[in-house]
Amino acid sequence: MGCGAIGLTIISPSLKSVAEDFDVDSATAQFLLSGYFIAIASSQLIYGPMSDRYGRRKPLLIGMGLYAMGGMLGVYAASITTLIYARILQGLGAAATVSIVRAIINDSYDRTKGASVFATISAVMVIAPIFSFISGGLIDEMIGWKGTMVIIALAGCLSLVSNYFFLNETNLNPMEKIVPRLLISEYYELFSNRLFLAFVIASACSVGIFLCMIGFVPYEYSRLGLSPGEIGFWFAATPLGYMFGNFITRWMAEKWGLESMTLIGSIICFLSIGLLFLMTMRELQNTFLISFTGLLMGFAAGLVIPNATMGAISSAGRLAGSASGFTGALQMGFGVIGGSMIAAVGGYELFHLGLLIIILMAVLGVAASLMAKSIPLTEKVRS
Repeated sequence: MGCGAIGLTIISPSLKSVAEDFDVDSATAQFLLSGYFIAIASSQLIYGPMSDRYGRRKPLLIGMGLYAMGGMLGVYAASITTLIYARILQGLGAAATVSIVRAIINDSYDRTKGASVFATISAVMVIAPIFSFISGGLIDEMIGWKGTMVIIALAGCLSLVSNYFFLNETNLNPMEKIVPRLLISEYYELFSNRLFLAFVIASACSVGIFLCMIGFVPYEYSRLGLSPGEIGFWFAATPLGYMFGNFITRWMAEKWGLESMTLIGSIICFLSIGLLFLMTMRELQNTFLISFTGLLMGFAAGLVIPNATMGAISSAGRLAGSASGFTGALQMGFGVIGGSMIAAVGGYELFHLGLLIIILMAVLGVAASLMAKSIPLTEKVRS
């Protein structure tokens, strides 16, 4: 899971440097993020059913190989087009870690314990984006943005080797075969599951907000006069908040329940972004305020993402792999859609317009959380 976070965040402080190096505008450089999002979102729809059919281990190893290859291609990229292709290849590989790790947890634990375990892993793995935000900017200042591609390649190779030697198969009852017609019926079954839809939308809103913030907040920091290294330092508050939120989930998920934790986190997310929007409209935003609200938003995500994700996957029963793949795809898809909407309204240049899109996503997240909370207990888990 750490590879996906590193690939997502380490390039963010360097977007301006990449644009200047290849003499392209900021919108073109933004494809380094959106291309990664699209690849990681769409390919999870493939990894999920593959892990149901062939087991969790083999698809995960394939993904790590692709991720490492994407990093090496990025090191030697001589044009923005080649670098975008490298980022897409990285996304195709990272999707395996994002999708399959959740299915492995679901194979091994019940729904509430699974949320606690997922939160524990996420809390440890959040060190990766914190490191990535800070080191990405510093590496850019010291040796250039290509240094971040070296880090991605090394992370992929390390993950590939460690999983090859230490990961055991957890899917002990794989499906006999994959038939397109059967896949369609499986996804129809998922879409008919109200609890799955409620949880998956809540988690997608939280992840989508986080991904959108990665994309457009650095531009506001730049307008406030921060260097790439300083941007990475101040933005690290968001994954730090996410780590704290995951620790709370680890301790309280089994006591409070997935639905309550998801709802509380969604409300905190809405309130924190709403506060930043109001302060921005009064032209009171500054580096500390943006970082502080990012800390609150990250904390909220630490409550929503592990609980809503495991709630969605556990509600799918035997379709855990497909559910995990679709959940991850929708999460990244919300990031792509949200980022596109922010670009369409001019949010990369006008900060308050970008925040409006984020607020709409937060409202949808609260509504989905309320829906999950209202569903009767008899619908909570399917076999």
